[in-house]
Amino acid sequence: MEPQDTEVATEIGDQTVAKPLLAVENLSKSFGIQPLWRNVSFTLHEGESLSICGASGSGKSTLLLAIGGLETVQSGTVMFDGHPVIGGRQAHVKGIGYVFQHYHLVEELTVRENLLLPFSIRFGSRQMPDIWDEVLDLLGLKELLDRLPTVLSGGEQQRAALARAVLAKPKLLLADEPTGSLDEATGARVMKLLLQVCRCFRMSLILVTHSPMFAEQTDRRMVLKNGFLSEQTP
Repeated sequence: MEPQDTEVATEIGDQTVAKPLLAVENLSKSFGIQPLWRNVSFTLHEGESLSICGASGSGKSTLLLAIGGLETVQSGTVMFDGHPVIGGRQAHVKGIGYVFQHYHLVEELTVRENLLLPFSIRFGSRQMPDIWDEVLDLLGLKELLDRLPTVLSGGEQQRAALARAVLAKPKLLLADEPTGSLDEATGARVMKLLLQVCRCFRMSLILVTHSPMFAEQTDRRMVLKNGFLSEQTP
């Protein structure tokens, strides 16, 4: 598969510098008078993976939602693929995919129908994604297509949820505690597949996780603590 051509380069002296796919600048969020996080800024380039760790209640999941346009902020900006993300005003930002701790599969639909549902909503028909076979092979889902989510294990459901997000070929995948409902061994397998999928399709990834072990597997690592986001050196 050909890599997605998303980067725009600018000339600085004799060097060519690629513009970031995502630019977060001075994001701040409060609940009443209590600040949740302040002046959050970072960039992410095409194909990069980034993890955000933090204690429970630190606001890392809310930050991920704000980056994806699903949560409002008091101040700051998010630019994705050259366009502003308007927080809390839209349920979907084109080019961004989501994977959550809870799988959000429709229990009455088979795995196949769950995977195709976003395409039927978007295109008005059951259009087959052009990377269908590749994704199913990579995530080991071909034998599960005709089963209902209720008979699947947690790991199988999360693989189906991951496939549903990936089939739309997003440039950026936002993953909020995708292993949080899984046992350690199953979570490790899902994490491995998540990183493999992002590498295969050259997707950027922001992973929110409470696991230092999983955070260490991404290209870059950040910690949200006491309202401030800081990058950790290897």
